Amino acid sequence: MANNLHRALIVFDLDGTLLRGPTVCEVLAQSLGRLPRMQEIERLKDRLQIAAAREEMAGWYRDIAPAALIASLRTVELAPGLATGISLLQAHGFAIGIASITWRFAAEHFASEWGIEHCLATTLQASGAIDHVWPEDKAVWARDLSARLSIPLERTVAVGDSGGDYEMLRAVGTSIFVGSESPPVQQDWLHWPAANIEHLAYHVIGTIAHLP
Repeated sequence: MANNLHRALIVFDLDGTLLRGPTVCEVLAQSLGRLPRMQEIERLKDRLQIAAAREEMAGWYRDIAPAALIASLRTVELAPGLATGISLLQAHGFAIGIASITWRFAAEHFASEWGIEHCLATTLQASGAIDHVWPEDKAVWARDLSARLSIPLERTVAVGDSGGDYEMLRAVGTSIFVGSESPPVQQDWLHWPAANIEHLAYHVIGTIAHLP
């Protein structure tokens, strides 16, 4: 039986899902005068190159006060209906998580602002070491979180916008893809490009309400 406080779980990707427009890393890079290089990094596909690029980015942040990095995130573009959608989900007994490959300090900042309890993201340690998160980690984390909260996978929802979210979407009971391009053929996925989060919340609440 699910936790008395939580009758269902929804896990959101961050960039492109709860945030639209430039990514967290692009917004940070813009504030540091490094946007062209960041745009090159965003196109990388090789994991070793991405890991090396994260080391490079960590060097950009080394002499910047954490508060200044967080302050630069005020310019991010939020998904439409975000605040209302999150509040609706919380009011209807949903536990909410963010699963992202971006930096944990940014993901936790937004989670705190929106009252979201659970967060997975790439951690930049004070020592400079990086605890990497990759797409498959998001799937494992979503399933583990569901188990920790005693919420069945049938009542677990994932929302993402890119190929990096496919494994997470496959790992849960209800999957919503908000990217502009059609995902691989998945008959049970809802493809809702650029979804308004309030509208999405109403849909998910209705879907879960009809489950046994």
